[in-house]
Amino acid sequence: MNSELFTHPIIKGVHHKKMLPKGTALVLEGGGTRGFFSAGVFEAFMREGIMFPYIVSVSAGSANAFSYISGQQGRSRLIIEKYVNDSRYVSWRNIIRCRSLFGYDFIFNTVPKKHIFWDQDVFNHTDLEFLIGAIDCVTGETVWFNKRELSEDFKEAIASCSVPLVARIVNHKGMMLLDGGVNDPIPIEKSIADGNTFHVIVLTRNHGYTAQPLNHMWLIELFYKKYPNLVAAIKHRHDAYNRQIALCEKLVKEQKAVIIRPQRPVSVGRATSDSKKLLALHDEGYFEGTKSIDLLMRHHENSLRHTK
Repeated sequence: MNSELFTHPIIKGVHHKKMLPKGTALVLEGGGTRGFFSAGVFEAFMREGIMFPYIVSVSAGSANAFSYISGQQGRSRLIIEKYVNDSRYVSWRNIIRCRSLFGYDFIFNTVPKKHIFWDQDVFNHTDLEFLIGAIDCVTGETVWFNKRELSEDFKEAIASCSVPLVARIVNHKGMMLLDGGVNDPIPIEKSIADGNTFHVIVLTRNHGYTAQPLNHMWLIELFYKKYPNLVAAIKHRHDAYNRQIALCEKLVKEQKAVIIRPQRPVSVGRATSDSKKLLALHDEGYFEGTKSIDLLMRHHENSLRHTK
């Protein structure tokens, strides 16, 4: 590594000191730049050295998890301060330049290789199951990629973040892929299916939010007429979201889950580039994440006692 390549001080990764017990999952919603709320939550976890044995993510949830797994405190905040308001990060100009609202080459290639160091070595050596979901446009089903099979060019994460209409379909491993949040906006069902018994669910919407049907389905149907299963999945995305929210709330009542989310209605949109608003959202995430630490530590200590 040549530090002269980077335009900002290098933030070295650190290995997490407290791996939570097997069966404990971190479940991450997406939401574009609203995902910086989740990045703030991760800052609170990193401060305590907390890591999960299982992380399941879609869209922006997967993108922000990379800095968390590599243990780089302050990296996401520095990205907000220096680069989110750069037109190469997110802007309508990118639709013309790279056929995507978000500049994925800039986000996943330029920033970590030239501006703000990403510690891939710590990421690679952190022993956990990390899943990224994307929708297969042909089948209409979610495809899950595990940490050990992720590409160096972040193709799986880019696919998971590629929102229909404002991003290109990603051709990867013979599949045509888009946003993993279409079928699994909150991938709690995947976490349960994989055998986890306690779920820490990080949402990017406030309590009481419900998803509504899209009012531009005619455009989806026109644009993706070659992919009827994708169109059907997008049409019913709001049903999936509301079903998964209801399941999360049920698990909380059963003391099988904790939900961490913004406490006020979120004014930040999926493609907000206002760094002041995003820093405030990030700090709210840090505050809410900090509030959950005692509960997570009690869960950790109880599990240790039961294994003795």
